[in-house]
Amino acid sequence: MGTVFSAATALAVTVAGAAAALSAPFGAAGNGGQYLAGHVLLGLGLGHSIAILLRMATRRLIARRSARKEAAVTAPEPAQLATVTVLPTRPPAMAPLRGRHAA
Repeated sequence: MGTVFSAATALAVTVAGAAAALSAPFGAAGNGGQYLAGHVLLGLGLGHSIAILLRMATRRLIARRSARKEAAVTAPEPAQLATVTVLPTRPPAMAPLRGRHAA
């Protein structure tokens, strides 16, 4: 279904790009037809990008709703507190300096 949706969205944006290219002052023949080809390729890329973004947003929305349902069903248990002891730190060991650094 995602492929069909992506192809349909890309086709719709491509047709809109081609229509914009044809309505240009020189029409589709401007620059040897490359103007129309550029709009068609741009429409394909934008159509696929829009379809991907919409699919990602839909998946996140569905994931949030299912997470809310799971959270509503199971309440988290209260956390048990633990005592923590802090030990004093040892002084760092000093390495003996050798060579020209010892001076």
